[in-house]
Amino acid sequence: MPVCKKCESDVSKVYDCEHTDDQEYCKECYTELHYYLTEKE
Repeated sequence: MPVCKKCESDVSKVYDCEHTDDQEYCKECYTELHYYLTEKE
């Protein structure tokens, strides 16, 4: 089972992109990160 690099939880699906530096994030952390990025601009 994959583990989120940010919260270190076991998750069923992970997401990564250039914003996470190709680290695997769970959906919650990934959504939070993208929300933060879009709000910041």
